[in-house]
Amino acid sequence: MRTIVKRPQPDALTRWRQPRLAANKPEGMDCGYAELRRDTAAITAVEDALFAEQGGICAYTGHRLWLRTEGDSGRRRVGFHCEHVKSQDRCRGLDGAVYGEDTDYRNLVACWPPANCGYELPYGAKAKGAWPGVAADHWFVSPLTAGCADRFRFNRFGRISAATGDDAAALETIRRLRLDDDALTALRRAEIQGKLRGIRRSEAKRLLQQLRAEAARLDAGQSIRLVPFCFAVEQALAREIRKLDGIRDMSRNRSHSSKE
Repeated sequence: MRTIVKRPQPDALTRWRQPRLAANKPEGMDCGYAELRRDTAAITAVEDALFAEQGGICAYTGHRLWLRTEGDSGRRRVGFHCEHVKSQDRCRGLDGAVYGEDTDYRNLVACWPPANCGYELPYGAKAKGAWPGVAADHWFVSPLTAGCADRFRFNRFGRISAATGDDAAALETIRRLRLDDDALTALRRAEIQGKLRGIRRSEAKRLLQQLRAEAARLDAGQSIRLVPFCFAVEQALAREIRKLDGIRDMSRNRSHSSKE
């Protein structure tokens, strides 16, 4: 995962929440997520905002997300679901719950797969479920935490590990979200190897610079679509450049030695 830089709450969500937070929960004015989904303008604004601030990739896995309008019908298709970083169970429960927290924009991210898609995945948001509970918050490396990408390592085959072996929270996050699932690993591997295959040093450097520049522009508020699993691709590219630099230096040293 990469750190998500949250943008301001959409105006439509602000207009929806303010009277509900102030109205002391009269009938028909609940500030819960189920009620939010009934307001087309508000939930559409939320979906658009989450998709934009994440650059079109899943908050937990890096999988590609999508938004589109179909042909002449104008039907809106949403290729992700709105995920609660702090679970809805906790937001609506008695254990430290804050009224309206399940519609707080700061608690929402976009995740694969789409809602009500008819299939479930063994990794990501589905695997996370209602975890972590109050006592386990410190075990969760959240995509809303600065520097979260540095807590994980990916090799050229898409395999994930904790960046340091003693990072218990990173290890537990991998386990709980099943970020080491074989199918997810294969998706990362395909993206990484597709970028590395036959790449030259100069090309690798340009691509790495491009990916980093796109991430910086997204975090600055621009409209950018990130490469799926870009955080894993960046690590693989950086290692490939170091390897190619080493090969180049060895070649130069041999050439220099042969001339002496």
